[in-house]
Amino acid sequence: MLQGKKISILGDSISTYQDISNNHSYNSKLYYNPYFYRLPFPMEKTYWQRLIDILGLSLCVNNSWSGGNLSGVDDEDSGVNRVHHLSNNSGDDPDIILVFMGINDMGRGVNVGVFFADYESVLQTIKNKYPSAKVCCVNLPDRDPVIKSRTESFNSAIENAVKKAGDNFFIADLFSSRLNNDFYYMNTVDGLHPDEDGMKYIAETIEDAIRKHMQ
Repeated sequence: MLQGKKISILGDSISTYQDISNNHSYNSKLYYNPYFYRLPFPMEKTYWQRLIDILGLSLCVNNSWSGGNLSGVDDEDSGVNRVHHLSNNSGDDPDIILVFMGINDMGRGVNVGVFFADYESVLQTIKNKYPSAKVCCVNLPDRDPVIKSRTESFNSAIENAVKKAGDNFFIADLFSSRLNNDFYYMNTVDGLHPDEDGMKYIAETIEDAIRKHMQ
């Protein structure tokens, strides 16, 4: 059922990779996207390439922007604006869309109400532009007890937006996965960006959600 499905990603630095998320041969709007991941980090060890390999998918567009917020209608690099560019230059629409954003919004003090409104806008744009797509929204990981309450508030906003969006939308619950607190930190390259093992745990969480909702 999943073999050959096209997947697009709307993400931040955790989903980037040099010459993929900024490669305008996929979509002309990707030309300026900054990235975090590059060699010597193996592309096949990113969470999204793991998913593609495990599930037999093909990449449509990876529209991820290192440092990008989801919120910000006036910012070209925001998810609110980049969500319009998840089809490829050949005119192919994605069958599956991953939305994995919000960490930067939370860290920069974006109001949770604003975040909810913009997340809802992103999902509505997806419904309008890619009506046949199944949409997996990855919530925020439980990285630190100090910010747990705020993380839960942002995740509640994501959950409510997903519920309002309807049947084609579902959550990959990274917050409740084993990748939390000290374990999250130990599986990163810098305290935030996952290392190879961290990517593996993210991929497993998303894979479980996709298999649950699409098979």
